[in-house]
Amino acid sequence: MGRLHRRALALLLLVAALAAGGDLGAWPGGDDDPAIPTLTAVIGHDFGADLSDPDDIARYLAALHQAAPARTRLVEYARSWQGRPLHYLVIGSAERIARLDDVQAGLQRLADPRGAGSAELEGLVETLPAVVWLAHGVHGNEVTSSDAALLTAYHLLASRRPETAALLDSLLVVVDPLQNPDGRARFVHHYRSHQGLVPQPSPIAAERVEPWPSGRTNHYLFDMNRDWFAQTQPETRGRAAAFLAYRPHVYADVHEMGTDRTYYFPPPAQPWNPYLNERQNAAVERFGRAMAERFDRRGFRYFTREDYDAYYPGYGDTWPTLHGAAGMTFEMASPRGLLGQRSDGSVVSYRDGVDRHFTASLATLEAAAADRARLLEDFLAMRRASGPDTTYVLPRRGDAGRVDKLADLLRRQGIEVRRLPDAGRVCGESVPAGSYLVSTQQPAGPLAGTLLAADSPARAEFWAEQERRLARHLPAQVYDVVAWSLPLLFDVESLSCRLSVASYPLMDAPPPGPPAPVTGSTTVAYLVPWGAQAATRFLAAALREGLPVFFTTRPFSRGERRFPGGTLIVRRAGEPADPAARVAALAAASGAEVVAVDGTWADAGVDFGSDHVRRARAPRIALAWGEPATVTDTGALRYAVERKLGYPLTPVRTADLASPWLDQFDVLVLPDGDDYAKALPADAGDNLGRWVRRGGTLVGIGGALAYLGSEAVGLLASRPELRAAPDSGDTEPPDAGPGVAAGSGSGAAAPEEDGPVPGTILATEADLDRAVAAKEAAPPEIPGVLLQAVTDDDHWLAMGLPARLPIMFSGARVFTPLPLDKGTNALRFAAAERLVLAGYLWTSVRPQLAFKPAAMVQPEGRGQVIAFVADPAFRGVMDGLDVLLANALLLGPAMASPVPPAP
Repeated sequence: MGRLHRRALALLLLVAALAAGGDLGAWPGGDDDPAIPTLTAVIGHDFGADLSDPDDIARYLAALHQAAPARTRLVEYARSWQGRPLHYLVIGSAERIARLDDVQAGLQRLADPRGAGSAELEGLVETLPAVVWLAHGVHGNEVTSSDAALLTAYHLLASRRPETAALLDSLLVVVDPLQNPDGRARFVHHYRSHQGLVPQPSPIAAERVEPWPSGRTNHYLFDMNRDWFAQTQPETRGRAAAFLAYRPHVYADVHEMGTDRTYYFPPPAQPWNPYLNERQNAAVERFGRAMAERFDRRGFRYFTREDYDAYYPGYGDTWPTLHGAAGMTFEMASPRGLLGQRSDGSVVSYRDGVDRHFTASLATLEAAAADRARLLEDFLAMRRASGPDTTYVLPRRGDAGRVDKLADLLRRQGIEVRRLPDAGRVCGESVPAGSYLVSTQQPAGPLAGTLLAADSPARAEFWAEQERRLARHLPAQVYDVVAWSLPLLFDVESLSCRLSVASYPLMDAPPPGPPAPVTGSTTVAYLVPWGAQAATRFLAAALREGLPVFFTTRPFSRGERRFPGGTLIVRRAGEPADPAARVAALAAASGAEVVAVDGTWADAGVDFGSDHVRRARAPRIALAWGEPATVTDTGALRYAVERKLGYPLTPVRTADLASPWLDQFDVLVLPDGDDYAKALPADAGDNLGRWVRRGGTLVGIGGALAYLGSEAVGLLASRPELRAAPDSGDTEPPDAGPGVAAGSGSGAAAPEEDGPVPGTILATEADLDRAVAAKEAAPPEIPGVLLQAVTDDDHWLAMGLPARLPIMFSGARVFTPLPLDKGTNALRFAAAERLVLAGYLWTSVRPQLAFKPAAMVQPEGRGQVIAFVADPAFRGVMDGLDVLLANALLLGPAMASPVPPAP
């Protein structure tokens, strides 16, 4: 019997079983193949009976593969920061696994159909399996998903039912049981440490209440369900490469949510990413209906179309969908252990979570098998490059290293990038050789479009509804940030136009290397122009090695070359040893440009002996670690300093900020967080004030600024603002963002006196809105928008920065400007009409945020406070702000006046 006839018969058996109400999702039973080991046999506990730790999961996958090598392929696709392996298990029929390399070649051909004839593509659609990727445990404390993965893998290999064989005749199933082994290990360790005689479901039971930072995140405290296009973490980079090796048609990302909830599966909530198409929308709805039918049969409660949207392209469902898959998120009420008590007194168990995830997974497999041909046709339709015809040009100038890094990031996630071999005019402008071209007329065009466009706007009616909700003090229905343009995040130039790129060479290799490490020869000094990422890495490495480095706080010129403020100076005279070899080695390792000069005379600006030239000191940096700091922001800061700049820091428990040992450090960073006053020891404020006044550099971010500016601490003369009162209403508010209609907001009114008040007449709904408006409300929460900041080029914090640069702003904090007698507003937000670069900013906030500070510096005694209103290390992807971070942390201490150490 031929392959197609066998597949048709298997599909008829599957459809007949479903029509008869058969249940393919059964826990291990008497009809299972005894040659396939159960979890109990390998690990010692049954599916859903106990938590499996990362080593257990890896061991069980190996046991399954060993028991069924002809039907599986086990692949290690990455290692975590802590060295733990990440695996996926490919499951298919023995015939298909034997031909897996050929199957993968066919999948790649379908993913890039250019040049293929109709007959070839029709043959691929007829013969290829639908690839279903089941991904679990990207959040380490969402523990039931990984055990459900093991149960699914066991069932597919052990079940001897004809319906299961029918699934594997139509599908290739990839089971990734654990995307975040470091986070899961942290959670399991916590749970085991607090486990008693029997599981305790109480919401306040120690085993269910995780300490900071919880097991959700990985080693660097990244939420890796936000890292798909940023790819800052090794786990994400490995997973993206594995995804591209199989080009799945269905991708399910399996999660947990709050204990009080039920179960979520697609369709997702609005807004949808505008680069997704209606065929994909229809596909995920078909999957949702299939799961609903199965859940109804089992009596499981569920919900759809709420909370979880498909807008941000960094999710584990949206990124695969932009590649052509039907991407989905599953969310189960979490027991956060073996038992979890809901507010209504009911209890959800670990086994409940495993069972529901297992049920949803098998319903997905059934629906995919029944819909195999249409899934491949939908995938092919999206990969035919039929979307908008736009070419994005990334000129290789300015900080060329950042441009190269962005181009390589695009290439690594399956986007075709081409090079301009010679200088020329493109999109109406002259661009240098080596510039990059990215066309949306390619198989990965939807992903390229949403990542490179200045904006990916949701529908205007969606934002109008959010404005209405905000006016009534209802939360906005936005799950994550609403701006993500990679050129803006990297702060690199981007052009766009219609352009045929077929004649340009593909970038099929890493970007060009850095320029020659050292230009020229010298007996006087080496200069490292400031403003490039590579220069920050040079500085960090030089400080770690103890190489004496000076920097100028003012620009200067030598001949026709202008050097910006912040430029590093390494002198040859007076050193204990000739630094030439060390400078060359540092330049080669960092990629920094180094210019050898034979004199210290400046043709314009400051000479090297000026008071505006300082010696950079190797700062000892402490990072506040623990409550109330926001976990992911804290992790992003540590990652940015340690992995991007290459400089060590010391996490310090927030409970120890009142300790005299703080004097061991030159810099202290307080990450974004609420309620520092409540979380820190009562005498921490006094200790911080003493430390700063003796010469410390205190860097506060976001919510930490309210604490620093409080009367109890008094280190920052800036205060968080309440919501501003609206204008008189005679004029329309400014446009809220690119491509969307403006709305209206409400403002604060002065508080009333106690007792009766004069009567009023409410003649219109607008009168009612004003009457019920909150009197002292904070500005509404902003869900992550890219705003334009303006730099003060007279201040050292702006050294090496452009006059204007993008900043990711989120939250509900607007701060008053620093008075001139207290400090400097080194970065401020742009005027209202120029403020929004990408995303949507509430119309009531836009005029209030205009001209307000984005970064402030306040001298205090011999030290200083540096205040960032927004996180400069946002998700490790704000490459355009790495120089700003280096100014604050590596060069900033030299701008303070510390007390010299005792002799």
